[in-house]
This record gives sequence, C-alpha cells and structure tokens, in this order.
Amino acid sequence: MKVLFKQAAILIGCLIIGTLVYTGITTVVAQTVFHQSANGSLIYQNNHVTGSKLIATDTVNPKLFVGRVNVASNLAPNSRTEKAAVAKRVAQLRALDPTNKQPIPVDLVTGSASGSDPYISVAAAKYQITRIAHANNLSTAQVQTIIKDATTSRLSNLLGTPAVNIVTANLALQASVK
Repeated sequence: MKVLFKQAAILIGCLIIGTLVYTGITTVVAQTVFHQSANGSLIYQNNHVTGSKLIATDTVNPKLFVGRVNVASNLAPNSRTEKAAVAKRVAQLRALDPTNKQPIPVDLVTGSASGSDPYISVAAAKYQITRIAHANNLSTAQVQTIIKDATTSRLSNLLGTPAVNIVTANLALQASVK
C-alpha cells in the first residue's frame, strides 16, 4: 500500500511540475523576453486593438495592398476547383488594376497553408505600386519606401526570402495619406 501512495505522490508531483511550474516559467520568460510576440503582435491605434501583424485582412480596396487569398486550401494546383478559384482571383486583380499588364505574381492568386498569411513576396508588392500610387495621390517612390520599410530581412526570416508584411504596409500607407 505504501508503494501505491508513493507512486501516486510522484505522479501528482510530476503533474504539478509539468503543468503549473513549466507553464508559469514559460509564460514569465515569454512575457519578459518576447512581450510583443507573446501577445500576438497586436497593433494599437488610439489605445484600441485594430489587428495583428501576424494575421492578414482580406481587402480589394484599390487604395491598399492586396494580400494572399485568406482561404486555406489543400487542393492540388491542377484540380478543377483550384484552377477556377485562381482564375477568379486573376479576374478580380485585373479588374482592380486594368492598366497593369504585368504577369500577376502567384502568391496574389493562391492561398497560404494557414489562410491568414500577412506576407507577400516583394514582387507581389511591386506589382501593385502604380495602382496604389495613383489611388492615393502618392509618388511611386513613396510607395516603394513603404514597401521597403515593411519588408523583412533575410536574417529575420532565418536566411529565407524577404517578404512584405501587408498589414504594416497598409497601416503605413494609410498614415501617409492622412
């Protein structure tokens, strides 16, 4: 009987350490060292949360950067449904900017794995420069500066490809137009 009580006490001790102590230490470290990230990289305007740098909002506003499709899909690129969705998105982008005859970057017409990716390629951001400049009465140089400021470095992506965060780019764009 003493053996069972001893084993039960060890189990309860491990549960307490594994749940309460570990969670508490992890939370304290995250809040201390990675405060902004641990809280969801929230964006505040006038002391109110307006969004997150980690979650894109779907927009077809001609004055703003258009991001990836906010629908997660596991369809094959050659499936009939996926081809129809891509064709519809191409038509929407062409209607949004009918004078732009450049090829549309693939990340503007396909979804990400999460369905809420706030990043687009630098090419996708540059594809939109002329439309955004005209719609906001800005120079293309001003829009290029906004893109540059919202672009991640190779190091922050762990030596990956630089990408543009459209949430921060759209906020900067809106601030420059006011």
